Amino acid sequence: MSYEYALKNMFLEIHDTLSVDISFSNISNATDLISKARKMHQAIEDVLQISAFFAYVLVFANFLGLAVLNTTDFSEFQITLRAPMYVIMFLWSFSNFMMLTLTGSKLVDICKMWKLLQMDILKNNAKRKARRSDELKYLLLFIKSSQLDLTFTGGGMFQLQRSLLLTMGSAILSYSVLVVTF
Repeated sequence: MSYEYALKNMFLEIHDTLSVDISFSNISNATDLISKARKMHQAIEDVLQISAFFAYVLVFANFLGLAVLNTTDFSEFQITLRAPMYVIMFLWSFSNFMMLTLTGSKLVDICKMWKLLQMDILKNNAKRKARRSDELKYLLLFIKSSQLDLTFTGGGMFQLQRSLLLTMGSAILSYSVLVVTF
């Protein structure tokens, strides 16, 4: 089971519980679950950020290898053998980074889903008119404190989101055009 899948199920469980009963114990349990999710995200982020950064660097290093290969002539047999190797390495590193980024995008999507679920919890409890104003205060405090903006990063330099793939693709395409024209 992946972290994203477990996080999504946890948010749905919190939503179902708090939509029915906003008792202090349910809010406390939900707060504990959110706290554990943050700690787990931080543990994953600590391990993943170095790998993401090096994967990003590897994509551009392999692209530079392709660019340098483009400027050489293929008269030597060794260079002819290197060409497919550079292409394979570039495609491998880019596909790995793309999978890593799409996995990070799932986390962003789940956080957006959580914001919608929070609004739904408020809407459901506003319709039922909470029995006591204390329950509503606790619920509002919980929603304020449980706002999550979890993303995986590459050492804090970039966030693993779909927009990063667009940025990388456009940079690689631009440099490819420059290399081909010269």
